[in-house]
Amino acid sequence: MELLRKYIEEINKDLQLDDFNIKEAQMRLPAKKHFWVARLMEAKIKRNNLIRDKKQLKKEVVKKVISDSPVKISQSAAESAAERHESINKLNVFITEQDNIIEYLEKVEKIMGQMHWEIKNIIDINKMEQL
Repeated sequence: MELLRKYIEEINKDLQLDDFNIKEAQMRLPAKKHFWVARLMEAKIKRNNLIRDKKQLKKEVVKKVISDSPVKISQSAAESAAERHESINKLNVFITEQDNIIEYLEKVEKIMGQMHWEIKNIIDINKMEQL
């Protein structure tokens, strides 16, 4: 969750708009969009890697459970026992955290996509105030 907190703080800075930085914000918007889309893609890649690692670890744990069992157990019983293994549970927690980061970054991507309209509205309001 530390990474999510860091992203929230960074995005909060990126979304600050006022009369003095409006032009700078408009000029930097494409770069900001690219930056956050890249973070989203990195998060998705990391999630896929975690899922792959979980599948591999689960196979290893299932084999270990079957070989260590004093009695013959079925594959499904061994898989059920493997799902409760501590290392699998840790990976599940990491995968859940990564899912939360991905969900947040997808919403940020939508916000960044609409930000040019927000900037345009601010400019229009400033023009009306000057009349």
